[in-house]
Amino acid sequence: MAFEERINLNFPLEVLSKEVCKEYDLGTFVDNKLIEIGYEDYNYILTTSKGKYVVKVFSNLRTDEDCQNLADRGSVPNKFGFSCPKIYETSGKNLYITTLKNVKFRLLVMAYVNGKDFYTLDKLPTLNDLKYIGKETAKLNQIDFRPPFIYDRWAIINFEKEYNHNIKYIKDESKKLIDKAYQEFKSIDFTKLNYGYVPGDLIETNVLRDENKKLWFIDFSVANYLPRIIDLAVTICDLCLDLNDIKKTITRTNSYLSSYESIYPLSKYEKECLKTVIKCHQAITVLETTREQIEENNQLQENQRFLDKGKLGLKIVFSNNLINEITQSK
Repeated sequence: MAFEERINLNFPLEVLSKEVCKEYDLGTFVDNKLIEIGYEDYNYILTTSKGKYVVKVFSNLRTDEDCQNLADRGSVPNKFGFSCPKIYETSGKNLYITTLKNVKFRLLVMAYVNGKDFYTLDKLPTLNDLKYIGKETAKLNQIDFRPPFIYDRWAIINFEKEYNHNIKYIKDESKKLIDKAYQEFKSIDFTKLNYGYVPGDLIETNVLRDENKKLWFIDFSVANYLPRIIDLAVTICDLCLDLNDIKKTITRTNSYLSSYESIYPLSKYEKECLKTVIKCHQAITVLETTREQIEENNQLQENQRFLDKGKLGLKIVFSNNLINEITQSK
């Protein structure tokens, strides 16, 4: 699906941008630039006479209630002092709804961070970066905020439903490993896991490094009240995993987990389940990127990159018991 189709945009983006400038008192419109990464929503950089801002326009597939829930999710981390872009309000609200040329738009306006995400940088975070991310993730997971549940196809918690829908699309050697991950997933007792505020998407496209080397977390649109090890698995697979060097992967994962546990230790059962959840994350990545290609005709480079990483990562996490090896390496 083309980016414009996500929000039914059938006229120049400048028209919407000028409306945003007026509503938020952002000065005179200068320019807008599409951010060509991310699934579902439409994100762009708005430049005005007062500076730069990021505008997130929610997909037309989302309900108004979903959009408000997403806005609230994104506002919480910043209020708790985390390194996240500020979400601006208008008329006391963090979500702005307007209709232009008979098209309804639901959007957020956020502060612009002068930096690049790790996807754009095409590099992995450093060990110091991972230590910082680990500690911040632990703090995020302890926030006392339980937003209404929102369904996310990519979320590990929804693996069973997505497996049943998408496994028919998997025709290569990945299917055998995805089947194994699914069987392991069904053995987890989720009532024995610690739950918390889980961003669920701290990946290379959602962690930025600014010009001063400071890290910023963006996009909390899939945050839910979930088992915290889901966050760990997502970040380990995406930011710790070095597809070319398993030894570096062990060192990187060890650094990340040690930093996390210095703030919020894991239980023995959580560590056992984390091995399975890591496999499930890689499996659901292959399932969803494949579905995107077939059902949504998504041929974007970002989707192909996640598909390739998912397939190779799936082999790696099944061939190497990372958590045991980390324990032995201490």
